[in-house]
Amino acid sequence: MAILVPLVLVAYLVLYAFAFPFTIPVARLPIQNFLGVGHAGEVQKPLRESLDGWIEQQERRALEKLLENVAPGGRNVEDVVGGAVIASPSKEHPNYFYQWVRDAAITLSTLVEIYADDTSSKRAPHISRILDDYAQLQLKLQHTDNPSGTFDDLAGLGEPKFEADGRPFIGSWGRPQRDGPALRALTLMEYVRAYNQSHPSLWKSDGDDDWYSLLYDASMPANSIIKADLEYVSHFWNQSGFDLWEEVDGLHFFTAMVQMRAMREGADLARAFSDYGAADWYNEQAERLSGFVQAFWDDKKGHLVETLNSDRTGLDCALLLGSLHGLPASYSTDSPIYPPHSDEILVSLLALVQDQRLRFPINAAPVSTEEDFPILEGVGIGRYPEDVYDGYGTDKRGGHPWFLCTASAAEVLFRTASYLTSTSNLTITQTGLPFYEALLGSSSLDPESDTTYGPSDAIFHSIIEHLKSTGDEFLDVIRTHTSGDGSMSEQFDRETGYERGAKDLTWSYGAFLKAVRARKSMGRSDE
Repeated sequence: MAILVPLVLVAYLVLYAFAFPFTIPVARLPIQNFLGVGHAGEVQKPLRESLDGWIEQQERRALEKLLENVAPGGRNVEDVVGGAVIASPSKEHPNYFYQWVRDAAITLSTLVEIYADDTSSKRAPHISRILDDYAQLQLKLQHTDNPSGTFDDLAGLGEPKFEADGRPFIGSWGRPQRDGPALRALTLMEYVRAYNQSHPSLWKSDGDDDWYSLLYDASMPANSIIKADLEYVSHFWNQSGFDLWEEVDGLHFFTAMVQMRAMREGADLARAFSDYGAADWYNEQAERLSGFVQAFWDDKKGHLVETLNSDRTGLDCALLLGSLHGLPASYSTDSPIYPPHSDEILVSLLALVQDQRLRFPINAAPVSTEEDFPILEGVGIGRYPEDVYDGYGTDKRGGHPWFLCTASAAEVLFRTASYLTSTSNLTITQTGLPFYEALLGSSSLDPESDTTYGPSDAIFHSIIEHLKSTGDEFLDVIRTHTSGDGSMSEQFDRETGYERGAKDLTWSYGAFLKAVRARKSMGRSDE
């Protein structure tokens, strides 16, 4: 009956138009309104571009918008000190017009990857200038006295953020934060390697020592950027600090993971500069950290926890970010600990997704099977279950999904697919079984624990395809809530889906670009 009513209405209007020709203009208005003004007179076309097409376009736009928040050259940072990366151009409600040590390092690690891809590209000189200015600025910030301390005892390196012009931020804040020095060292170590590969003669030239000595010099007390950061990490990693969300003082998974990676790769760099004593010291701290991070696995909960001895559940987007940013560089020979493909990360991702899919109305709680068995599907992911920050202040109803957290879920799945494809081997343990059962929840295939699968097994290929398609589902969630011009804020509303919080969040663009990069790498691993 519901279908017949509009058809009868259309038929009646057509007959009416023929019976009374002089009323045609009047008769057409209801038909146009019924069909929708936006569709009147249009040739039929797909309602939505393909996800691949959108990703290709959004990748370009995301990079452009990221660069708009970086000096020099960014249109949102015309009066900002060179080398600065602002978190967002938003100056009020909320004010994010600052440079965070952590956010800047993570953002520029994305630019280092793009630079390393093709050091002769048209964009490479501009990125290289940004990175050189960034290095000069970081040296200045390291030596700037601030509420966390001074450079003399290195305590000042734990300061989380600075004004856009490079002055210290002196307001009340969650400090110190001990992830920033590790992330900054990692980004600049990546740049040293990429720059050296594109300028091989520089390493052998006595006349260009200044370029390297700014970044790493073996002399003590430490006075070069990377060396100072590595010294800070090596002496302060076992002391409490605030988490990456700047809310909880304690010992945190994300912080420990990036510190461990910095110590490992710092030892390699120190050895390259014949700083053998430092290399041994950094290796020793890396070994201690590799044992320490094991404490974040909670057997009773069946997942990792972000902060030790916390009243929270421990589920946190920071677990995914810790795995991704703590993953050894592609050139490293270090064995990864809690990489994206590890059982501990995957089951933690599953637990977080199951919480968030029910917590946010915008996720519409995808339907499970008749046995109420969880199916892993792409949804909007927020920071953590207990979150009450709404992008502007606190809201007792809870937080909202974040673009960067949703992108990190996609990246974890893409990296897992790449790993399985490259190794042609998957052993499903009792720990990881719940993840693979949920991943294949819509499939007729049943994974078994304590079983190894390979390319000759149908379930192996099915798992890889489901990892890819579910990763794409998370990117599709991002597409749904991204503005038409490609803008990404910090969050999207839990009920309406509209963007909220700081506009054009730099980290949102960087996280999306990293997820897309992992997706492309996944494609190459198929070849």
